[in-house]
Amino acid sequence: MSKPWQTFVKWRFITKIVVNKFKGFFSSTVARYLTPQKKKTVNIEQGTLQGIHYKSQASNKPYVSFLGIPYAKPPVGNLRFKPPVKHPGWSGTLKAFSVGNMCVQYSFLKNKIVGSEDCLYLNIFVPQGEQNEKMAVMVFIHGGVFYNGSGSLDFYSPDYLIDENVIVVTINYRLNALGFLNLDIDECPGNMGLKDQLFAIKWVKANITAFGGDDQNITIFGESAGSASVHCHTLSPQSTGFFQKAIMQSGCMFNPWALNEKHRESAFKLAKNLGCEKDNPKEVVQYLLNIPAIDIVKSITIDAKTNPDYDFVPSIESEVVSDKFLPAHPEILAKTASTVPVIIGINNMEGLLALGDPHIMKFINDTEETNKLFKSQYGYTKGIMNKIKNFYFNERNIECGTTRLEKICYLYGDFYFAKEFHLSYKHYLQRNVTPVYSYEFKFDGEINVFKKLLYFLRPTFEPLNGACHADELSYLFHGRLFGFAPRANSPELRMCRTLSKLWTNFAKTGNPNSQDLRFKWSNTRAEEPKYLSLDGDNTQMIDGLLYSSRVRFWEKISETVGLQQK
Repeated sequence: MSKPWQTFVKWRFITKIVVNKFKGFFSSTVARYLTPQKKKTVNIEQGTLQGIHYKSQASNKPYVSFLGIPYAKPPVGNLRFKPPVKHPGWSGTLKAFSVGNMCVQYSFLKNKIVGSEDCLYLNIFVPQGEQNEKMAVMVFIHGGVFYNGSGSLDFYSPDYLIDENVIVVTINYRLNALGFLNLDIDECPGNMGLKDQLFAIKWVKANITAFGGDDQNITIFGESAGSASVHCHTLSPQSTGFFQKAIMQSGCMFNPWALNEKHRESAFKLAKNLGCEKDNPKEVVQYLLNIPAIDIVKSITIDAKTNPDYDFVPSIESEVVSDKFLPAHPEILAKTASTVPVIIGINNMEGLLALGDPHIMKFINDTEETNKLFKSQYGYTKGIMNKIKNFYFNERNIECGTTRLEKICYLYGDFYFAKEFHLSYKHYLQRNVTPVYSYEFKFDGEINVFKKLLYFLRPTFEPLNGACHADELSYLFHGRLFGFAPRANSPELRMCRTLSKLWTNFAKTGNPNSQDLRFKWSNTRAEEPKYLSLDGDNTQMIDGLLYSSRVRFWEKISETVGLQQK
């Protein structure tokens, strides 16, 4: 892409964001000051909350939003690397009219460190109208590779889910080293971000009846790192009993980016980069407590640009730690973990996300560079890399540019997401206690936000069909930042309603089906695998294992690597 075109695209993109921000500011200002806004008050243990009435984007359904509720004490000072602590509450009425701070992170859009350590807030969205029964509750955990993201309305305004009459909760949790540094001691035990999530889920269970919710009918759901987090909660003994159902969208704890088994090495590396040469974990923690949070995240960001490993993600906690969330490897925990009904799926073009990464761009026309990447990061031998190269690229029409892009997309999507897909629910099928509903999301519509943003930056990718990583989110949430919304009577609006109905039916009853859907989603079984192809008006059941030949190929690769390492 030429420099003038890059500049044009960048300013077009920024202009769109600024316009949407202005629209949001203007509408909220009008709502708050110029139009009499109906408010609702709720009393909970921490104190009195006041929310504001709104109407959903697609159907004008009335709901009340309670934004920026602190669910834990700010994790600052000596609490920086420790598990969350109960919030003491407030006096008077907390006007829950705006979201709380996002957690400290690097912003790709702003190209700088943003957020605050005081960031443990959640948002609650409550449908209004005649409620004869307590409503099902859905707690969403955002993605971002455990490094970025928040429960902000910029990305996760749950208008389409609200239309289906469920309470939706979005949360913030600590990220990167502030959320996942692990030095194997109680002063820095690791997985603080996951413990934040569980603390928020417990808060919801303890308080949601005051909002009209059913504390015995809570579904946790998430996308990407949020999905891996959901998987983590289904495995952790600490989370058992605090939710009844789970939805995992494009991520699990077996993915290569979701677990760091060299967390201690990563911790000392960070400390050294920040000027600490000590080798005593307690002394390292004391040193890092005196480093500004922005400098910690800045050091991680600089290192990630040259060494894109996943250092600060979930990890297995030491036996000496007293508050263990992940006491063993996920593969071990899966054998004895309690089971709940689950929906689990993946998008058909997950790897499109990788094609937007500047580190990946040089691989498009040079598969040898791809070989180097896998070999350097994952220790694959030349023989294994040749097998991978032959499997994905040794076809007659590989010289076609679009075909090459597609194959690279499959390679990265399979490696980072799909090859562990069946493994993530295999133990459920083996135990055959609770249903597993499997899906592939492949709808390619006008509000596939991540794919559209990728095309803004890389127009050459436009011939590729399908759904990019995270594209399904646009059909569950209205992202106010980019302003993509379905047109009336459009396939996109029908997809929004179908996906939201499936998710909320499942949250209400454990079964995604209802009579107003034109298809039936059957759960998959070990002896009879099947999945739902989510493709707008072409949505249908498909028999067989999703990506079976590609997944089996990677299983053989894993077996080969295991034999070579013995």
